[in-house]
Amino acid sequence: MDTICTGEEALEIPSHWHKNHQEHLSVVEGRIEITLNGKTTVLKAGDPAVIVPRRAVHSIKGFKGEKLIFRERPDPAGIYKALFFNDIFSGGKFGSLWHILRAFYDGDAYLALPLGSQLIDQAFLNIFGGIAHLFAPKKPEAL
Repeated sequence: MDTICTGEEALEIPSHWHKNHQEHLSVVEGRIEITLNGKTTVLKAGDPAVIVPRRAVHSIKGFKGEKLIFRERPDPAGIYKALFFNDIFSGGKFGSLWHILRAFYDGDAYLALPLGSQLIDQAFLNIFGGIAHLFAPKKPEAL
């Protein structure tokens, strides 16, 4: 799946991790800054893909003023990532906090909280992601 950013605003995906899938990230056009388990790298178009293992804490940033197209291939493969991004960006950019918590809860994404404990990350999301179902828009079932 490709993500396209015009550069008018810098893309910023906060620190998070995935329990059930790994990701292969590559850049088609432009460059991104990837922080993976505390190590930051700039990935440019043509560089080899970066593999983000399950449970690896990672974040992604684009650069303001630079067009960006980056590709994300989940493993295992499936439509679930497209549904997640369709959900999280349904308003054209990240939604409200409740929307993000509900989307992460439904989409195998866990915010990496500053305490550095994935057990606490999971507990936080299970509690507040569950509550978010009361306030946030429902998860889309199709693209």
